[in-house]
Amino acid sequence: MFRPYHKLKNCKNIEKWISNNQSSVTDDVLNGYNRYHYALIHKLKSAYIHLDNLITTLNDTDLALSESDTFLLKANLHLDSFFYCCGSAMDILGREILTYFSIPLPSDVYFKTARIKLNQSRRGDPLISKLGDPKWKHDFSNYRNALTHEVLLVMEFNIQVNLHGIEQQRTIRLPLPDNPRVNIPDRTSTRYRNSAEYCKKSFKRLLSLVNQIYGDIYQRARTGNSLPL
Repeated sequence: MFRPYHKLKNCKNIEKWISNNQSSVTDDVLNGYNRYHYALIHKLKSAYIHLDNLITTLNDTDLALSESDTFLLKANLHLDSFFYCCGSAMDILGREILTYFSIPLPSDVYFKTARIKLNQSRRGDPLISKLGDPKWKHDFSNYRNALTHEVLLVMEFNIQVNLHGIEQQRTIRLPLPDNPRVNIPDRTSTRYRNSAEYCKKSFKRLLSLVNQIYGDIYQRARTGNSLPL
């Protein structure tokens, strides 16, 4: 579904199980599944498209050299959209998880809300260990939140030229700031020198997290032959 980043096999598994066992799924869970699961998939597909567009933009060296303002506008547009969609997907995942446990949703639900609520009502549940913030989420969330008020890609970009015989290949390296919260003149960029590569890795990590959680829910629904869990 999201090649080359991830097959997301357990997504198909849970969709197939619910489709084939609707008599074993309560109406509330089914309604929540239809509402949140496909919203999450929509956000992931949108992120996938924006990532592809970001990569395409960063390969457009002609545009970067001739119209740098337009180039940076397009790069920031797709970067913004990628982060927004991925962040939304994580928050929707929190809603979907609570739905499968038939836990009432509070007015505001984020990814961490699923861990908090599940820990309150199902202390010791094995899924809780998968709901802690992964190490990569801190930097990702910092960028995602900063995008609400900041433009990330405002620094100088570099064009690397590789010669292979008579063929010439040009690639653009557009870095992310180490700390997007500081003033633009004070920003440094030493950690993520290639914004496209950072986004690729982040997308793989997000898809892997979703797949692991879906795998746990699918196996338990299949074993118990019922939802909610």
